[in-house]
Amino acid sequence: MTDACRPLHQFETAVQQVGWSSLFPALDELCQTIIGHRLFSCSTFRMEGPQKGVAARIYTSDEVNYPRSGEKEIVPNRWTEQVIAGRQIFVANSVEAFADVFADHERIASLGLGSVVNIPVILRGDFIGTVNLLHEADYYGAEKLAQITTIILPAIVTFGLSSEAAWRPADPAALT
Repeated sequence: MTDACRPLHQFETAVQQVGWSSLFPALDELCQTIIGHRLFSCSTFRMEGPQKGVAARIYTSDEVNYPRSGEKEIVPNRWTEQVIAGRQIFVANSVEAFADVFADHERIASLGLGSVVNIPVILRGDFIGTVNLLHEADYYGAEKLAQITTIILPAIVTFGLSSEAAWRPADPAALT
């Protein structure tokens, strides 16, 4: 096995194991090995139109400084146009480049993070979430970005199989 395939093989091994409840830690490790990050998070989205819906952070590599979140309304902006409606990866290599689209940009900057990559996750034709990689400013250059295609299928598998990625209404009565 080549060194380039080893991270994918480790992810495959995690999927094949008995008894796991979430693949998000394995996806976190895969993304760290292949691309690199100082903060890794994943969010799910429940859409009610091209740019209307709610989002929730369901996994984070830093629960203390950037914890999981409850549902929050999606505010339409150029990010939602690009990532949700356009289903395109968002890359910003400075706080200034993402300050207008992330309400928590000051919090992100306070953690020493200045680059972000948001990868849309599409399953069965539906936009269901994002994989979010954050690092120091100017970290995500062409060489790093060229590796993103390697993690797209593992991301889809993770969102598709991990229970925390399944949408559950805030009101359980909505299920009846």
